[in-house]
This record gives sequence, structure tokens and C-alpha cells, in this order.
Amino acid sequence: MNYSDVIGGDELLRWFGEVPTFHDSEILSLSLHRTGASELKVHGWIMTNEVGPDGHIVLDKHAVVTFSLEGIMDLQLDGFSGQNVIAGLVLQRATDRGRSSYFSLQEDGTDVEIELTPCYGLDGFIRAKKVAISFIPGRPADM
Repeated sequence: MNYSDVIGGDELLRWFGEVPTFHDSEILSLSLHRTGASELKVHGWIMTNEVGPDGHIVLDKHAVVTFSLEGIMDLQLDGFSGQNVIAGLVLQRATDRGRSSYFSLQEDGTDVEIELTPCYGLDGFIRAKKVAISFIPGRPADM
């Protein structure tokens, strides 16, 4: 599975100009709903090869990316803080994690999984039937 397989994925790829890894990105919010769409909002960017005058890598193409999830059937989350930085975000077809007894819906080969790889704060995975992506260019403070 790749971003082009997801509604809004091609637009996100055009904005970033590459497949985003969301390395050191911050989770801004996670809103879970029993019915309807749940949302994961992440502040993402692209790391350039440039180093700024402050000695830090220059970040470009900031955006607040919203992953809208429908039919959440399983999740496992750990940690939460005033700041929730992830080492990366993996969008993939759902994998067998040995948790089928937790599924609220029938599993199939089209299930989608978002894995939030740990760094500081919130991490884990969310398995759903459907995901769509939207984004607003800019930093969260710009909005």
C-alpha cells in the first residue's frame, strides 16, 4: 500500500514532493469516535539537506496533516504527553498482530493500519477499514 492508494494521498505527495516519513513530527490531536470518522492530526514537514545559521537542519513544506479513519476495528496506543513526537508514521495494509479477538469488525485484506513509531509521548497503531488524508499547508501556529 502507498499514499496513492488513499483518498487525498496524491495531493499530499505533490505537496511534500516525496513520500513523507513524519520523522520527528508531532501529533497534535487524536479524536476517536465509535461511529463516523475519527481523526489523527500530525504536524509534518520535509527535512532538507540544508543547515540553517542556528546549526539546525532546515525544515520545509510544513503542513497539518489529517488522517480521517472510518471503521476503526483495533488500536493499541501507549504514552501521552504535553508534546507527542513520533519517530515516524507508517501507512500500510494491516498486519497480523495476533489481536483478532479484539476486532470489532470482520477483518479482510483491505484493512489499513497507521503505525506511530515511538519517540516521545504517544505511539502505537490504529487499524481501520478506511483512511482518507487532507492537509493544510503551514505550521500549526500559522493557523
